[in-house]
Amino acid sequence: MNTPQVWDRHAINAEIRRRGMTLTGIAKDAGLYSSACRQGIIGLSRPGAEAIASALDLPFRTLFPTLYTRGRHDEGDNTSTASRSGSAKVALILDTASGPP
Repeated sequence: MNTPQVWDRHAINAEIRRRGMTLTGIAKDAGLYSSACRQGIIGLSRPGAEAIASALDLPFRTLFPTLYTRGRHDEGDNTSTASRSGSAKVALILDTASGPP
């Protein structure tokens, strides 16, 4: 019986090299800054991580099951910008309702 592949950053890097790619090349091909994928693989750039998953033709959550726990690749899709924009509207209404200081 085969055990499932565990994709840590070392395994991801090895697969990228095995396929003759580089993290910088993947980032540039995706139109990102050159270090985006290097940052993405350690959890600092979601666009970089998405570019890696796309280049390897693997599902995002397969490669990064615990990183980037909020956003469009997750069930429920609870983005922080949706809740932030609602709060900003409430604050704006309260500020304008109170009148000048």
